[in-house]
Amino acid sequence: MQHEFVIDKHYESVLANKIEAFLASRQHTKTHSIQLVMITTNGIVPNEHSKDINQQVILVDLFA
Repeated sequence: MQHEFVIDKHYESVLANKIEAFLASRQHTKTHSIQLVMITTNGIVPNEHSKDINQQVILVDLFA
C-alpha cells in the first residue's frame, strides 16, 4: 500500500525552523534564493501545511 506524505502542523514548523537556521547561517547571502523541495516516493498531500513547498520530486521522476 502506497500513500502520499502528509505534512502536518508540527512538520511544517520543523521545515520553517530549518529555513530560519539557514537564513541565520554564514552560508546564506542576500543573493541566495531558498526553494523548499520535497523528495518523496509518492508525492505529498496538498493541504494548508504544504503551501510553502516550492517543488516536489517523486520516485517515478528519478527513474523515468
